[in-house]
Amino acid sequence: MTRMSAAQRPFKEHGLSEKQIHQAVIDHWRSCGVPGSLVATIPNMRASGQAGLTRGLPDLMVIAPGLPLGFIELKRHGGAATDAQSAFSAICNANGIPWELTFGRDHPIEVLERWGAVKPRHGREPLV
Repeated sequence: MTRMSAAQRPFKEHGLSEKQIHQAVIDHWRSCGVPGSLVATIPNMRASGQAGLTRGLPDLMVIAPGLPLGFIELKRHGGAATDAQSAFSAICNANGIPWELTFGRDHPIEVLERWGAVKPRHGREPLV
């Protein structure tokens, strides 16, 4: 059996990696972020062995005017939240803290627009 290279596979099989999505979202915030906002990475990959690292923490923390605090979990298309991520989401929900599970590059940017952390693209108003 001959293996196909990533370039030969259909797009759905080799879309953006989570790391590439993460970089694109941070780059977008850096270029289009509103004053007084912050989009920061939570460095928690493969959480284990160090005090304070907790499985299930999301990829991004968001602070924006009118939004005290929100969290975004980034996934590739077809990805799914882990049990630990779902548990974190439930804690946020119970405490009235926005948490979004997003897929691909555009979805988390739409959330940042809705939360007022970045300027809307194409003249759209943020839906706060």
